[in-house]
This record gives sequence, C-alpha cells and structure tokens, in this order.
Amino acid sequence: MHTALSSAVPSPGLRRTVALAGAIALSSLMPSWAAAQVGHLPADSPFEDVKLGQNLSIMGGWMAMKRDPADVAAKSSAAAALRYDIAIGGPASLYVRYLVARSERNVLQPTNPRATRVIGSRGVITNELDAGLDLALTGKKTWHRLIPSINGGAGVVSDFAAADTGAYQFGMKFSFSYGLGLRYLPRKGPMIRVDLTNFMWQYDYPDRYFVKASDTTSVLTDTRNRSAWRGSRTVTVGVTLPLFR
Repeated sequence: MHTALSSAVPSPGLRRTVALAGAIALSSLMPSWAAAQVGHLPADSPFEDVKLGQNLSIMGGWMAMKRDPADVAAKSSAAAALRYDIAIGGPASLYVRYLVARSERNVLQPTNPRATRVIGSRGVITNELDAGLDLALTGKKTWHRLIPSINGGAGVVSDFAAADTGAYQFGMKFSFSYGLGLRYLPRKGPMIRVDLTNFMWQYDYPDRYFVKASDTTSVLTDTRNRSAWRGSRTVTVGVTLPLFR
C-alpha cells in the first residue's frame, strides 16, 4: 500500500520542473496580453505622427459683428483671411493672421431726434491683424487625420476711415482673440482648416452722443457705455499649404 501511494505522488524534483515550466509559459504570454489590453497595434492606431512645420492658410468665412451700444458698428459680412503658422516645439505653433471684411455701418446725426437720427450708411472695410499661440490638442500627432487646437492672441483692428458727420470715428484699436481650430490632413491634397474665433475690441464715442436732442433723447445715456467692449464671432474655412518642405 505504501509503495503504490508513493508511486502516484510526483517527486519534489518533478513538481519543481512543472512549476518552472508553467512560470516560463505564463511570462511568455504576458507581453502579448498587455499589448492587447493597452493601446493599438501600429497599423490600427488612430494616431499618426505629423510634422507641423511652417504653413500658409488661405481662408474665407463670415464675420458676425456684435451690436455695439450706439449701433454704429460695422454689420456682419463675408470675410477673407491669410494665416501663417510656424511650429516652435512640441504641440505649440506661433501664428500671424490678417483678416479683412467689407461691410456697411449706420451714420448718425446725434443732434437729431430719435426718429431721424440715422441719416444713412457708409461702406467700411474692417482690417484685423493679430498674432498668437496655437496649441494642438493631439500634440505632434493626428487623430483620425484630425488635429484639434486652441489658440489665443492679440493685435490691432481698424477701418482706416475718417470721422463721419456725427463726429464718430472707429480709429485704430487694440484687440485680442481666442478660439478653436480644426485641421484635416487627407492622404493626398492640401490640408483643410476650420477656425472659430472670438475677436474683442473697444468702441469709443464722442461727447455729442450723450447730448440730448430736441425730443430729450440722446444716442447714449449711460456714460459707462462710452468705452464698450464688443467685437465679432468669426468662422473661416480654407486650405493650408506647407512651406519650405
């Protein structure tokens, strides 16, 4: 009985050999199991490396002007833009942008009663020049051929027009901007870019806008509106061409 039982139980040496073989088999399976749990195979990954470099974007879109307190701001209109980007390291790029929009605005005679205060309109061309920093949210990679980004900058804006008959003049103003961008890199052809940008600047009004007319009304009554911050929400779409590659 003792002999039969001892022959059925593996020897200590055999048990050590089986345990070692199992450990080796398990360790050989761990890398493939981990790879299956984390990330993607290179051929299946939605991320692809990209070189940001230097780019020139040619764009068109719509400049939606925010109404100012005196209602003499340029009206919303189509816009065109040029944008130059240069990568400075990691996900960051510097950009310079010039945007132009041809529109109209109201011309006021502030000494007239309210019913006849608007005496016409005049054509204006809004010119915006700004520079800033753009940060790609996917770093130096694309995600499904897309690069979303956020940006912010500062610049100047002007319509280069003289004062009108009501003594109002837009002049040259400091502006700042912030927004979102999205680039699409097709397998062939130029990159496609979409920008949503909020521009902000300050309106200044002449003293006569606060003087009451014969009907006891005035263009503005609250002196806190003498320097009102407004601006535009602008969307532009266009093509991006690589430079010096």
